[in-house]
This record gives sequence, structure tokens and C-alpha cells, in this order.
Amino acid sequence: MARWVILIDRGVGESYDLDEVTHFEGTREEARARLYELACTHRPSIALRQKRRQVYRIGDGDAYYARIEGMMSTVRVVYRLGELAWSTHPESWPWAWK
Repeated sequence: MARWVILIDRGVGESYDLDEVTHFEGTREEARARLYELACTHRPSIALRQKRRQVYRIGDGDAYYARIEGMMSTVRVVYRLGELAWSTHPESWPWAWK
């Protein structure tokens, strides 16, 4: 099993944020399913009162663009899937996973 991270890219005005939403272990299919679920349900802002959400797949399913219309504003975010490729921490090495 691989280790995965789901990232959220969001830009508001002149600022840009890249945050980690979650880390987990699983197969690529499980990771893609979890990414899709988060793109459809995750609230990128506590204050956002969602009225409408549109989710678009980017490429082969390792990223989704979400346009979320709220009561006061519209938020645009990209959810991305990343697989751990290397780490200096022994507990992150695939052969150390039990």
C-alpha cells in the first residue's frame, strides 16, 4: 500500500494557499475515490454557506476543480492527490509499514 496526501490549492485575490487536507494509506483506486469524495463534500472555509457546488475532473482523476457558490462569495479550489515518493523518516519507508 502507498501513502497518500490530498492537497487543496486555493487563491483569493493576491494570496495563494496550498494546504494538506488529509494523509492516509491505500491503493491508487482507494486514493482516487477518497479524493473525489473530498472534492464533493469538503468545506474549504468554515464561514462558507454553500448554495451550489460544481466539481470537474482534471486529467485522469488525480485532481478535481471545485467551484463552490456561497451566500456571499464564490470559492474556487483544486484538490490534488499526491503519493509519497521518498522520505527521510524510516516509518515512512514502504518496507517498514506493517
